[in-house]
Amino acid sequence: MSTETLTETPAVLPGKNCGLCGFKRCDQLAEIIKVDPSAIDRCIFTDKAAACASCGGFEQEFRPEDISWKDHLGREFDFVLDKFPGELGPRETIILFNPTNVEKLGLKKGDVIYGRPAWISCGCPVSHAGIIVEDPDYFNGTVVWNVTGPLHAREKGINIGYYNTTAYEGVVRHKRVELEIGRRYFFQPRYCMLQWRHCGLVNTLAKMKDGLRVRIEGLWIG
Repeated sequence: MSTETLTETPAVLPGKNCGLCGFKRCDQLAEIIKVDPSAIDRCIFTDKAAACASCGGFEQEFRPEDISWKDHLGREFDFVLDKFPGELGPRETIILFNPTNVEKLGLKKGDVIYGRPAWISCGCPVSHAGIIVEDPDYFNGTVVWNVTGPLHAREKGINIGYYNTTAYEGVVRHKRVELEIGRRYFFQPRYCMLQWRHCGLVNTLAKMKDGLRVRIEGLWIG
């Protein structure tokens, strides 16, 4: 999706290609909006400053003054977790419900996979798709991936079923409290499709040129 396509529409679409509007891609909805401006209401993300591209599409400007510090359900959070520069989406470490499937499926770096986080960790109702960014750990059954958008799974992908999210990693550029290792915080993943706050324990902090590199474990939603 190009910036030119989006700027011709009444509002900036997020580029999530999530399909919730009834179309597979945001640019398809944009074409309908040109004819019927009210069709913008099909997109549930257009009034969210944090709703941005999650699979290589248009990424809208993210300004501190746009942050309400409340999630989609009105719950407050402490910081926004952004993706690493140059990566396609948030970085997560996951473990499959059946860890032996990592080896059985022959998962490898670069594979597109999809499944749903459930049970002990997040219990998110939305299926996730993404790209494996590191060689999987066959011994522990863990996978590190970039969560992207569901369009990847429509075109190709390996179904990994249910999994637990054990860690998030990313960059913190916007926060309203000072972060400390060993403390639990509420945070908003910038690219969360539901725009729900998450909670986790910060166990790694490192200064980067444009923010703090953070690793968060002990995760849950709410």
